[in-house]
Amino acid sequence: MPFITLPIGQSVLMDMSFAPETWLGVVSMIIGTLVVIITIASQVVPRMIDVYMNDWRSLLYAWFLVLSALHAIIIQKLMEIRPSSGLYNTFVLLPLSLILAFPYIYYILAMTKPSTIIRKIYNENIALLQSLASPNLRRWLRLRENTSLTQEELFRYLNQLDNILFFVTFKELQAQIIINICSIIREYLRVKELLHPDFFKMSLQVATDISFQTLEVQFKEIEDTQTFYELKCLRILGDAYNKCLYENAFDLASLCGSELNLVAESVMELGDDVLMEYMLVRFNTMMRSAFKHGVSNLEARNLYNLAFHYSTYIKQLALNDRKELVKKAMRYLKMYGSEIFRNSQTQQTLAFINDVFTFEMKEVLILISELGWERDTQRQLLCELLEMDDLLVKAPNATSDTVFTSGVRTLQAGLALFYIFQQDYELAAMVVDDISDDIVGVDPMKAAGMVDVICKRIESAEPTFWEDTDRGNNNIYYTPHKAQIQELQFMLLEKIEI
Repeated sequence: MPFITLPIGQSVLMDMSFAPETWLGVVSMIIGTLVVIITIASQVVPRMIDVYMNDWRSLLYAWFLVLSALHAIIIQKLMEIRPSSGLYNTFVLLPLSLILAFPYIYYILAMTKPSTIIRKIYNENIALLQSLASPNLRRWLRLRENTSLTQEELFRYLNQLDNILFFVTFKELQAQIIINICSIIREYLRVKELLHPDFFKMSLQVATDISFQTLEVQFKEIEDTQTFYELKCLRILGDAYNKCLYENAFDLASLCGSELNLVAESVMELGDDVLMEYMLVRFNTMMRSAFKHGVSNLEARNLYNLAFHYSTYIKQLALNDRKELVKKAMRYLKMYGSEIFRNSQTQQTLAFINDVFTFEMKEVLILISELGWERDTQRQLLCELLEMDDLLVKAPNATSDTVFTSGVRTLQAGLALFYIFQQDYELAAMVVDDISDDIVGVDPMKAAGMVDVICKRIESAEPTFWEDTDRGNNNIYYTPHKAQIQELQFMLLEKIEI
């Protein structure tokens, strides 16, 4: 038991043997609490330990405790030589550790909140992407092993967000992840053009990632198009959409389509045709998933929402003069509309969706007319829309009345009103000729009555619907060109065989 010499020359006897046990108690309390918190948090947030091990504040305090405890043990042998070390350990380090213990526990509790972890992973990912724009880091990435490390780190962040998405059940957290993933893609696209071409060669870590293990035949194409990171993000977004479908999370499923359109805007700014094609493929994949879900669950709501986001993307393509992609997309819309119609014969819940697809195609046609596209292209795309009711005409129980007054025909007539308003009588005549096929061979009086019915339906349509939907309460059958109804009616009556 050493003597401590005071400044005035007196000595006092101090017992320091309690220090190691006290430190071990503090360390045990902190580590025990830490293990319990992380274990519980890991039930909700997978790979929680990865987040903790990358947090320098937590590691700093943990090492402070360990080193202070070791210091207390060592000074037991050196108290007679350096008694001041014992005083420092007992009266400075030990009280400091106890003072910091409870704030540290609260810090760990706050850090294990799912929203905090998601935000932390996102911020670190964005920081890494932004650092890729640094000239020094770009030179460092010229070495293949450095590129592999960076690719692995980029994928690690994405996989963490993907894992958390499938563990959490709160909609707010799922929405946060979906938004963050799309924001990450946009940030990556901003720095992508600064990267050396060698960066896009797929490393072993990328090739063996869960998202690419079945895509071996496409590895060369992915490297040539430099799209491994975008594909990874889009596949995560596609999986998130499927999850939302089967959990009947309609708002989250719609959010996936909305965020995909925001990514598309960034792609348009880059002018990357390959990525525009990939975006179209992703929309088609989501459409197929929504279609399968709608058929198996008798639920049309996801198709209704996705059709809007799909047409929004087509309009973006049109505004950026991507004519070939617009033609492809319109063809796909018609194809999906045909499949939906076939299934609507036995599942009436899907019948309205064929009208929705026709409406979205109509909106695209109005846009390209206003943009002044070539006549041949407009005629070609108009033909796609006019074919939307072909299956209805061929249906076993179809009559001239049901076909002529169907929602598809009403929407086509609304498009004809737009063309008349624009004084584009060539395209208006194409629509009128197609509609009038339904009244060929029909009694003139009955045919005139059918024309009157469809015109009155258009005239009575209000801008808003009396019920609310995920897309508001806009009435898809409404047209602002009601002043042209009389002219349309005259054009249709001229086609009646007397």
